[in-house]
Amino acid sequence: MRAAAALAALFLAAPLFAQDADSRKLMRGYLDTFRILGRAKMCRVELDAEPYFREVARRHGEASDAMSVARLGYAAGAEDRLLGPEIDPAPPAPMPCDVIPYMKDISLPELPPSLAR
Repeated sequence: MRAAAALAALFLAAPLFAQDADSRKLMRGYLDTFRILGRAKMCRVELDAEPYFREVARRHGEASDAMSVARLGYAAGAEDRLLGPEIDPAPPAPMPCDVIPYMKDISLPELPPSLAR
């Protein structure tokens, strides 16, 4: 719960989320993608999340806000948890386990040019 509270504060206070539409869209994409990857774990579908985590770390750094969002999304999907309304004001319905195997070709959202280093 402390991690969720800290991330909620991050969502509310960080300029990354407060002012930059591309950043908000990218973080929303990460949250949704990792929620599906976590749901795969819960549904016992073999879908390795590690390459996705490595790519987010490569793009943004291991201690980045993006990694925090990815971890939170993964945990929410794996534990069938709702995130607070500050982070996820309109959460999607849980994806049924029989749909997860069709998600094997899921990819991370593209990094917008405005955020490329």
